[in-house]
Amino acid sequence: MLTFVLKYEQLFSIKVGGMMTNKEKILAIAHRNNGVLLTSHVSAAHIPRAALIPLVDDGVIRPVQRGIYVTDEGYVDDFYLLQARFPKGIYSHETALYLHGFSDRAPILPIMTFRYGTSTTRMKGELQPVIVSKDLDRGKIEIERSGSKIIVYDIERSLVDLLKPRYNADFEQFIPAIKRYAASRDKDVNKLFRCARHFGVEIEMQKYIGGLL
Repeated sequence: MLTFVLKYEQLFSIKVGGMMTNKEKILAIAHRNNGVLLTSHVSAAHIPRAALIPLVDDGVIRPVQRGIYVTDEGYVDDFYLLQARFPKGIYSHETALYLHGFSDRAPILPIMTFRYGTSTTRMKGELQPVIVSKDLDRGKIEIERSGSKIIVYDIERSLVDLLKPRYNADFEQFIPAIKRYAASRDKDVNKLFRCARHFGVEIEMQKYIGGLL
C-alpha cells in the first residue's frame, strides 16, 4: 500500500510499470479526501468500481454506507455522510446555526434545503427537507468538519431563513443565535440586512437585532 504521507500529486507522479495501478489511484483519491472515498470519485477518475472489491476484501478500505468507504486513517462526519446521500441539499435553518457554532443544540433531524421539484420520498426519517423555488444558491458556502467539506448556508442567510413566515422557527435557538451574532467580531450587519431585504423580512430582522447593536 502506498504511504498516506505522500500528497495526492506526488502519488500520481509515481509510476509502476509506466502507469499507476487502479489500487494506487484509488488510495491517492482517498488520501486527497482525508481518507474518505466515494464511488462517484472512482467513476469520475474512470476507474472501474470493481477495483474497489479487492481493497475491501483486503481490509484496505471499509464501507460505512452505500457508496462511501474509508481507510484506517479516515473519519467520516455524520453530516458529511448525510450530504453524500443527498448531495443536492444545503444544510440550513437551525442545523446551520449549529454547524456555524451559533447553537449548542445538535439537531435530532438535520434540516436541508432543496430546489423545488426534488423528490423527498427517501428523506423521511433521515432529515427535514425545506423546498424553495428560487434563490437556492444564495448564501451557499462550504465549510470543513473533521477534514471533510460540507455545504451549508452562511450565518446571515441562516438567520434570515428562520424569520420567513412560512417557516416555523425554533425561537429558543434563534434568539440566542441572534445575540451571539450581534456580539460577534465577524458579523456583517450590512450583509445580514441585504439578505433580509431580499427575502422580505428586513422589518422583522430589525425588531430582533436593532437593540443589540
